[in-house]
Amino acid sequence: MNASEFYNKLLLSINENRIFNGKRLIDIYRYDAEYTPVIIKIINEIIDSAGSEYHHQNEYFRIDAIGWVSHYEDMETDAKKENIRLNPHLWDLKIAVEHENSKSDWTDEIIKLIHVKCPLKVVISYSHSDERGDIERKKLDFVAKWMQEINALQKGTDEEYLIILGNGYNHKTGISDYETFDYVGYIYDWDRKNFVRI
Repeated sequence: MNASEFYNKLLLSINENRIFNGKRLIDIYRYDAEYTPVIIKIINEIIDSAGSEYHHQNEYFRIDAIGWVSHYEDMETDAKKENIRLNPHLWDLKIAVEHENSKSDWTDEIIKLIHVKCPLKVVISYSHSDERGDIERKKLDFVAKWMQEINALQKGTDEEYLIILGNGYNHKTGISDYETFDYVGYIYDWDRKNFVRI
C-alpha cells in the first residue's frame, strides 16, 4: 500500500454520518478522547484491507498502529530442516501510523517515524479550522525544513511520508465550527524536500 492508496481509503472510510456506538462519526470527532479509539479502529481496517498477508497491531514500538507481513513459515521450515529449535519470528514492517489530537504537537510523531524503517509512514492530525490553507502550508514547509536535520531521513529515501490534516476547533473562539472532517493529504516530495498536496 502506498501513500495515495492509504489516503484514499481513509477518505472512503470517513463519513460524517457513519454511526459508531449509536453516534454519528462527526459528533464523536468533535471530542478528542472519544474519537481516538474510533480512528485507530478505522486505521486498523485500512491496514487489514491492504491484503490478506497484512496484519495490524497497536502500540508496537509505541506506534499507534502498524501493518506488517509475516514470513515465519519460511523460517520455520528452514529451522526444521537444519534441526534448530527456535521459535520462528520473521516479519516485515510495511506501514506505521501515528494519530495525534494536538494541533501543535504532531511534529513529534513525524520525527519518531523518521527513525522507523518501513515503506509507508503516516501522521494523522488536525489544524485549527481558522488556520487551514496558508497557515497550514506554512507549518508543513517549516516541518519539512527541519526534517532535513535528522540524519535518519537521508537513509530512508525509499520511504513515503504522508501527513493527513483534518479540521480542528477554531483557535480564536475555541468552537468546533466545522461540519466536515476535511482531511487533506500531503506527501513528502524527495526532490522538492517539501510536502505536496495529494
